[in-house]
Amino acid sequence: MPARNVSSPETVLADDHDSPWKDALDLYFPQALALLAPDLHAEIDWSVAPDFLDKELQAIAPPGKQGRRFVDKLAQVRLRDGADAWLLIHVEVERRLRGRQALRLFAWRMHEYRYRIQARIMRQRGLVLPPPVYSLGILLDSSNVGDHLVHTDEHRGQGVRFTFPVVELEGWRDRWDELESLAPGNPFAVVVMAQLQANRYRDKRTRLGPKFELVRSLRRYGYTPEVAGQVYRLIEWMIALPKDLEPEYLQAVEALSEEHKMTYVTLLEREYTKRGRIEGRVEGQADLLLRQIQRRFGAMDETTARRIRTARSQDLETWSLNFVDAATLDDVFRD
Repeated sequence: MPARNVSSPETVLADDHDSPWKDALDLYFPQALALLAPDLHAEIDWSVAPDFLDKELQAIAPPGKQGRRFVDKLAQVRLRDGADAWLLIHVEVERRLRGRQALRLFAWRMHEYRYRIQARIMRQRGLVLPPPVYSLGILLDSSNVGDHLVHTDEHRGQGVRFTFPVVELEGWRDRWDELESLAPGNPFAVVVMAQLQANRYRDKRTRLGPKFELVRSLRRYGYTPEVAGQVYRLIEWMIALPKDLEPEYLQAVEALSEEHKMTYVTLLEREYTKRGRIEGRVEGQADLLLRQIQRRFGAMDETTARRIRTARSQDLETWSLNFVDAATLDDVFRD
């Protein structure tokens, strides 16, 4: 299937990877750590399910934070030695961290979240000392950052030095064969591949062929229908196509289903068709919320407007309920 090369301003807009990455971490948290932080994964007792503390994380968000440029995950896990630990998985979803100032700000933000988490848990649980927190930065589209970042705040012999690991997903581009070999046992490898393809093919009109090839590769991995459907939806989300190319894409998926008699692809087609049926209703929800926000808070930036237009129905329903008593625009988007 050839890639298209005709571009327009609408097809080179930045993708919104906030929601798909949040879903990917919810679905495949252990698999994500196995791939991106294997040493940490080996220390955790996975027979005890992680306890996600997203509401706790939302509660300690710094005041006045504008928008949501990144995904945060906070989970309590049981270590193999029997101790409890808290993990802060902080996923940066800005396209790039440009320059030293951006890296310093990111490192400071990671340090601030860590401190706030420890302070809140100490107060809630009556601890004398702060609990252990593991901070991990995952950079979606940055290069040459290294494998760790450092926040320092030192003056006249006093200060703080905080070092934490980071994962550059672009570092996996040269390890594509390894991702493919890991994918049968770890669906999160496909999530990383989808992100890398979205990074590479920024013009959405060039994505048709690469997206279809990634979907076609799912048949080799032996996933159950449920897992195949989850991975497929994440690919759909992360590698968005212009609307006029979607029928050609769906036709190719249908042909793939007929050729290989793959039950899970048939289920995916049904999901795609269902999405088409509810598309009009979702667009109506988005338009209504946009008008309400503009009336109460005034004009919004294009990034926020695009986030609403591309949101899922359930997100729009949550934001519409939040809007009723929202005092600020940030209140609308709270979890």
